[in-house]
Amino acid sequence: MPDQVHAAVLQFLLRNGYRETQDAFVREAGHKIDFDNVEDAPPVERLLGEQLVVDPVSQVADRLANIQFERAQELEDGDDDYYTTLIDSYSTVHSTNILSIAIDPQTGMVATSSTDRTVKLTLNGQVEREYNHPQGPVLSIDFHPQNSHIMLTTAMDGSATLLDTRKSDDAVVQQFKDHKKYVVRGLFSPIDGRFVVTASYDRMISVYEHQEGEYKLIKQLGPFLGNVETICFIDNVLVAGVHDDNYLHYIHLDQQYRHEKINMNANQDDWVSFSPQWISASPDGRHLLVSTNHATGRLILFKAHQSTQVQNYYDVPSDNQFATRRHCWHPSGRYFYVSGGDDNCIRVMETKTGRVTAELGGGHKAMVRAMALDPQVGLVTGGYDHVVNIWSKPPAPMIR
Repeated sequence: MPDQVHAAVLQFLLRNGYRETQDAFVREAGHKIDFDNVEDAPPVERLLGEQLVVDPVSQVADRLANIQFERAQELEDGDDDYYTTLIDSYSTVHSTNILSIAIDPQTGMVATSSTDRTVKLTLNGQVEREYNHPQGPVLSIDFHPQNSHIMLTTAMDGSATLLDTRKSDDAVVQQFKDHKKYVVRGLFSPIDGRFVVTASYDRMISVYEHQEGEYKLIKQLGPFLGNVETICFIDNVLVAGVHDDNYLHYIHLDQQYRHEKINMNANQDDWVSFSPQWISASPDGRHLLVSTNHATGRLILFKAHQSTQVQNYYDVPSDNQFATRRHCWHPSGRYFYVSGGDDNCIRVMETKTGRVTAELGGGHKAMVRAMALDPQVGLVTGGYDHVVNIWSKPPAPMIR
């Protein structure tokens, strides 16, 4: 049961800048901390019966905490409108671990990949298309923003493939083999699909541009300090997160690939205490949410193109080095869904406060690896229990 004392201790650690101690405290005692009331908790000195002594360092720390609180006030209040109800569950689409999920925005078909080396497109749980990738499992899927029958897949064998999902046979449109290791993520640029970008564990990013009816490799970026773990777009600006790197990398594709480095550390030093595992832009494009690999389950909300930390969030702590932290925005931007805890539960977090407003428990019995959301379909989740789940709003009550 969360209590006031633990919240006060966390407030003390935050106020004095004891970051490593704070992280260890959250990891070990997170279940006893009332995160919603840390700001309002009484000073720990008062609980101990000691006289409060204000020093300049504490004053600065308090001011920084107040600044972050003021920044969070710029976010919109929650409206209790999000998905909580499991409406469909499909256990026979794949018989092995599910690795990635995407939703065709035009047809509503759900694309899933698995360690069985297939990509399957399903509608209402029925397999409509199946594509084999014998060289290695597919790690990511994306659909063209305007011509959604063009699907991009990236795989463990270092390849990226464009497929025409209107076809069952001879569906490959183009294939690229410009990476030497896993291609963990591939994306179309969201405005018009002019660019295709792939990110790999060979520490490189490949950029392709649509020219004369096909995509052509026009730039390779890197090598970066570590594996390129995650990428996303803000308009035609690519953002990359790299393992063991405290910087986010903004690549301006329309400005001769201008490379802008944004420090994720609040004090702007180069200490690496976490790496980004998943990044995504908020629906309005004003913010960037980062799921980190930190044992505390920490997520950070940044202002786009800035190192300004608007809010910090904490999911369930875990020492599991193989935990896969993922998140997915609700369309309103007022909430996001987060996974990665050892309890295999998906939580709904309010963006403004960091409050956990709901837990989507009972849907998965093993690690959740992938999430995707479409307003017409719902939140689609999958993972190592081989199950594809679809979550939406509770059905409206019948009027008699």
